[in-house]
Amino acid sequence: MKVLFRLGDQNFITKAYEEFSERCLAKTQDIVSTKSDFKTIGDLFIRERKVDDFCEKTLNLSKQLNENGQSFLSDLFINELSKICINLNFPKAEEFLKIALENSRKNKDGFHELARLTDLEYLYRNNNDRKALFSILRQKKACCKNVIENYDENLKNYASIHRAPTSKKSVQTQLAFTYSDIAGMLEKRNPKDAINLYEKSKNIYIELGQQRESDYLKERIRRITARLNKTQI
Repeated sequence: MKVLFRLGDQNFITKAYEEFSERCLAKTQDIVSTKSDFKTIGDLFIRERKVDDFCEKTLNLSKQLNENGQSFLSDLFINELSKICINLNFPKAEEFLKIALENSRKNKDGFHELARLTDLEYLYRNNNDRKALFSILRQKKACCKNVIENYDENLKNYASIHRAPTSKKSVQTQLAFTYSDIAGMLEKRNPKDAINLYEKSKNIYIELGQQRESDYLKERIRRITARLNKTQI
């Protein structure tokens, strides 16, 4: 998609999006070209500082695509929009990430669900929102366990144009990280629960043959246990 225009030409970018929407709904080009065009038009709106307008137009297009039986393309645009917004630190990033998350859950696509949960985790860490972070980490834990236990089923439901699905070993590593992250948030208030979660994380690392990580967690568990024993004397 070649785009030539003068910066500040608002009518042009509006018309460009209208023409893009028409092509999407008419199914006149392949999915790879459509995704590329979406990013190109997004860049135009970003340069013109019209991100709000781009978001609104994309939500409307997504709704039309769903009504037109093009749910895959609709979900793809919401996924891309959420990633654009989080990269820009745009206030509506959380809203679009949650829509994308629900789409992944609806499609039983655990890989994309895990990706969006990770994006939300990043967002909440940056915003220092501990309550939301704790909630999303628990959801991430459940998602990782689901992908590991039902890997082949999630593989069948994985919807992506280019990117290969995350390997089972990588998901196990993410689960180990998540157990440790939750444990770290519980250490002071619920040290026994923290120990239990660190144990689970350690066992995953042992299974994966990652000695350094498992040794680190053994030492962490030892210190918390020693601290607990001291308070109980």
